[in-house]
Amino acid sequence: MNNVTFLLLEHISNLLAMMFLIRLMLQLGQADFHNPISQFVHKFTAPVVNPLRRLLPDMGRFSTASFAVAITIIIIKFVIISTVFITLPGEALALGIIIGLMMKIAPAMGGLIMIFTNMMLLLFLGLMIASFMSGGRYHPGVAFLYQVTRPILKPVQKIIPPIAGSIDLSPMIVLFGLWFLQDALYSLGVKLITG
Repeated sequence: MNNVTFLLLEHISNLLAMMFLIRLMLQLGQADFHNPISQFVHKFTAPVVNPLRRLLPDMGRFSTASFAVAITIIIIKFVIISTVFITLPGEALALGIIIGLMMKIAPAMGGLIMIFTNMMLLLFLGLMIASFMSGGRYHPGVAFLYQVTRPILKPVQKIIPPIAGSIDLSPMIVLFGLWFLQDALYSLGVKLITG
């Protein structure tokens, strides 16, 4: 596997997982699906999520099917990366893939958490920049950013309400929290790898 193929696999799988995580966040935040960006996410993910919902029904507002698809994408990515370097006969390869799937669940959860924190960092940075630039006018992009980040912002806003009714510090607090979480996860990953 050359570097270009590896990078394509890495980025495409991460983007696909992000799409399903965004759908999960939109559903958690009870987003308005009349927003064109929300509609795009919904239509893009619907062919996979809707049939899967029969097997994995939602738990309240939590889309179990969206989460299952996102984690499956990451597991498949890890299995492809780890098995492409090994050439085995047919039966051994099938057994190796099954064992690989079982051993890739924990790293896949770690990978999914890193993808989620990266995605939320980008969304919160976008929300902060867009809220300053929009000047209080409605824009579907700003509405989308608010709706997808609402499940994380709401609990923080209950603890720290907006100052003077209009200055909301909760996105900045969540952004710093996400940076701290990402740094802690990275340090933990380095310790686990280096032993």
